[in-house]
Amino acid sequence: MATKPVRKGLSVLEPSLPLRADALAGRTAVVTGGGSGIGRATAVDLARAGCRVVVAGRRRDCLDETVARIECAGGRALAVTADIREPDQVTGLVDTALDAFGRVDVLVNNAGGQFSAPAEQISVNGWRAVHRLAVEGSWAVTREVATRSMIANRSGLVVFVGFSPRRGIPGMAHASAARAALENLASGLAIEWARYGIRSVCVAPGTIATEGLEINYTDEERRRWESAVPLGRLGRPEDVAALIAFLATDAAAYITGTTLVVDGGADAWGAGHPAPALEGAGLEGAGLEGAGLEGAGLEGAGLEGAGLEGAGR
Repeated sequence: MATKPVRKGLSVLEPSLPLRADALAGRTAVVTGGGSGIGRATAVDLARAGCRVVVAGRRRDCLDETVARIECAGGRALAVTADIREPDQVTGLVDTALDAFGRVDVLVNNAGGQFSAPAEQISVNGWRAVHRLAVEGSWAVTREVATRSMIANRSGLVVFVGFSPRRGIPGMAHASAARAALENLASGLAIEWARYGIRSVCVAPGTIATEGLEINYTDEERRRWESAVPLGRLGRPEDVAALIAFLATDAAAYITGTTLVVDGGADAWGAGHPAPALEGAGLEGAGLEGAGLEGAGLEGAGLEGAGLEGAGR
């Protein structure tokens, strides 16, 4: 795929992996949470490898920017405004993808959102809000895509993006539990849908330097998280996108039912910081340290409009 001149006012993400421009030619991907962070980087990488991409999310302006970046690089993409918590909008999303491109070969479940709160202060409504988006929404899109395209075509890749599915994070009990559910769902579907030629994997990013990380956390917090990464830096959205794009190629045809961690070695290092104080420390004292830091960045998964404000907090 040849690179076109960059439009004024737009920057194009550089390719983050050496895939051939036709490695994914003829295939179509749907990327939820595609308006920022990991979702945007993944959509761009898939398109650079020849894949047609449908990006979905709640904020049209963010989605349009993703599409513009892809088109500047010579790719094909569509933006679909959709709230995956609403069944009719999920149906509409898949309708648009199938009407435009005829099939869906790759689904990247990247949408999600969360808020920080001590576990004892998370209300039932707050818990439900996070799980409705991350778990129920992802399942709704996955089922729709599978039953309407992948199963009939006897092929497909389903990716669930889930930070820290294996370790709890202080202040994120609800979100960590949701991501653990997605990891289990990925492995279960890999077993059950193997007979249809469908692969299913969970990609677990570490602390990723997304827009959300820059906006919501201090320089001191970012430096502390960086100090717990053996490779010595926070991740970039492109680090995760490169893996997902590779998984969509024929070279990854035997990879399914597993979780692939992209965290610079943070999970191998472990806690990496002293445990939070036992009394009176609160979340400020805990500082999210000791959680392996795999999800402190919240990896931009649907943060472009998760709509969790005031969700029962």
